Amino acid sequence: MSTVVLQIFRGDTDGGQEQRFEVPSLEGMVVLDAVHYVQAHFANDLACRWNCKAAKCGSCSAEINGRPRLMCKTRVDEFKNEEIHVGPMRAFPLIKDLVTDVSWNYEVNKQIPAFTPAPSEPVPYKMLPEDTERVYEYRKCIECFLCQDVCHVLRNHDDKSAYYGPRYMVRIAALEMHPLDTRKRTGLLHGKAGIGMCNITKCCQEVCPEHIKITDNAIIPLKERTASDVYDPVVRIARRINPFRGAPATADLEEAQPRQAIGPQRFSVRDVVRMKTRGRRLARVGSVLPDGKLEVWVLQMNGTVQHWDGPKVVRTTDVANNYGPLDDVGIGAKLVEQYITEDHEAQHNG
Repeated sequence: MSTVVLQIFRGDTDGGQEQRFEVPSLEGMVVLDAVHYVQAHFANDLACRWNCKAAKCGSCSAEINGRPRLMCKTRVDEFKNEEIHVGPMRAFPLIKDLVTDVSWNYEVNKQIPAFTPAPSEPVPYKMLPEDTERVYEYRKCIECFLCQDVCHVLRNHDDKSAYYGPRYMVRIAALEMHPLDTRKRTGLLHGKAGIGMCNITKCCQEVCPEHIKITDNAIIPLKERTASDVYDPVVRIARRINPFRGAPATADLEEAQPRQAIGPQRFSVRDVVRMKTRGRRLARVGSVLPDGKLEVWVLQMNGTVQHWDGPKVVRTTDVANNYGPLDDVGIGAKLVEQYITEDHEAQHNG
């Protein structure tokens, strides 16, 4: 019986190195089988994450001969007369051996606004077959995070504060391109999600086990959509002429009060307004009160540090301009809901 040589990384946060193992080679054997053999016969304490062994759970992600791959989908006979080097994903903190801490991905996922249909949309939802096909590709993601691991921003620059990564560009695309979703996320993409950090190398779609065209069908369309909303001069002129353009699509449909005609302007939750008071500061509408007044959060700037002050109740006559919803004014990088939430919690807790 022939054998295969595995060089498996052993170690934890204090350091480690590869350890050599020889494993019997069987027909149809995959790398995960070989790792399990090592666990059973040589190293019972070898840490390895896996679940379905059918390339559908995304648990057994690792780097095999330097390439991010699923161990259960990588056949041993691909590496004839070669040693097989198996290591953990480098883009995430190491826990032990082949297991990494990928919890950052789930924290990012919480920051993406969920699917938001129109309140009047009848249930059950109905869509045309061609519309369902459009978003089906994005739903195939198994969250193996191989695309996150190969992304140069997250892997080489370790800049997780600047970019959500390819996996979450796919999730945002699935929401943005859903025919029943009414919410815009271009402010998030332009700001905290950092879509501008991607330089279209297509390395993420090359390692995707589900063959999702991440760059071609998700990232590039989102870049185009963000560029139109933020930089297109025609769109900016149209927005000045009609500041309410697209307002119903970007308002928070769960929290917004019904729009009211108050003098020459109308207001709803998430509208960005400029106050008449000294400094003519920007503010964001938190709620429209029954008496017609507004509860707003005022943006205070100290150099490059921003701080939200509020909530404050103001009259509509105190507002100089209403620029419409947050994502429609192209300043999502500066005006992000998270900062309001954080300041509000800090104020009450502290």
